[in-house]
Amino acid sequence: MTTTIAAASAGTVILAHIMGEPAACAGGGRSGEGRGGSRAGKGMEERVVQGRRCTNRAGAAEYLGRSLQTINLVASPKRRASTGWPAYVDVEDGYEWYALDDLDTFRASYLEAKKAARQAKVHQVTLDGNPDELIPAKDFRAIIGVGHGVWSKYVEKSIPDWQEGRDGYLPKPDHEEPGRRGVIRSWQRHRVQTWVNNRVGSASSPGRPAKGRALASET
Repeated sequence: MTTTIAAASAGTVILAHIMGEPAACAGGGRSGEGRGGSRAGKGMEERVVQGRRCTNRAGAAEYLGRSLQTINLVASPKRRASTGWPAYVDVEDGYEWYALDDLDTFRASYLEAKKAARQAKVHQVTLDGNPDELIPAKDFRAIIGVGHGVWSKYVEKSIPDWQEGRDGYLPKPDHEEPGRRGVIRSWQRHRVQTWVNNRVGSASSPGRPAKGRALASET
């Protein structure tokens, strides 16, 4: 492990270890973000503890792509049993050090599983029946759980795109005909299912399909 020595103001000597140990000054202080924190601007702290590559809580936040506040929450004594937060390998220099492979397991078993469950609840539907059968707007509204007023806004925002032959906030209708109160629109069942399952946003958002996955090509 390489160690650099730099002179600070008032003659204080700071020792900083390249492998990421918290910098300590001669007066006994430690730079960082609190318990489990890493030095600002120094990147993820990492060291080998009991033969395993480890990082502290701030490093775990960076490694998992979450805020330190979130990591402290899921790692709290009240939450760790339900979240599956891993046990630390050891405590060194006042910090808990967690193995990177344990954090990988936590990512898959908790973070990614939670995300997948949330997306499945919002976006995944299976519409049984003839895939080419036309379904009316009222059924489309029911599938995505919006009222008539919200639906009307989605239609209004979609019309400019529809007029140019592409999907808008809603997919371009497969059939239109005059009605007593305007235009009666309907969509093929398989296109509605694909649109719902590809869209982003919450259950009640218009949620355009992901870029490059427009449904116009499926007509």
